[in-house]
Amino acid sequence: MNRMSNIVIPVMAILIFVSFFLPWVDIQSQAIGKITRVLTGEQLPLMQRISGFQVPILANRQDSKLMITLIQLFNPGVQDADKKSYLIWGIPLLGLVIAIANYIWGRNKWFNLAIAVSGIMIFAIAVQKLITADLDKMVMNVNIAPGLWLTLFGYLGIGLCGLAGFIKGISIKPKG
Repeated sequence: MNRMSNIVIPVMAILIFVSFFLPWVDIQSQAIGKITRVLTGEQLPLMQRISGFQVPILANRQDSKLMITLIQLFNPGVQDADKKSYLIWGIPLLGLVIAIANYIWGRNKWFNLAIAVSGIMIFAIAVQKLITADLDKMVMNVNIAPGLWLTLFGYLGIGLCGLAGFIKGISIKPKG
């Protein structure tokens, strides 16, 4: 097994797991009281911090209009956002599965290629969604918090480590 991936990938998986419980978005109400209540159906505090863990919980409450609006902001046209929001809980689990699988198949160049592609694509697609999301059009001021960035950089770290393992795997010539 690659010594670097035995250290880096579990550390990145732990980073992903821990950052899943840190704030992903900070929502500041630009409208006070009645306007916020009319638009979202909820009486919001001036500042609300939402972690990745909280997304499905908030999206499946009776007063979930705010969370559904946030989900649709990053993924316009999504149907059944409340039910699909539970897939978010797979984010830290995927990181842990990759870390465990790395101990089993860490020397396999195709495994390394798979985690390289997976990690880098998760990072690239999510960053593209964040950049193209029109956060300024909401009545609320939505800011991306450090927890989401740490989660994404954790997957990027896994992807780059997998890429290094793949390159090392194709550059080593078999003996014989």
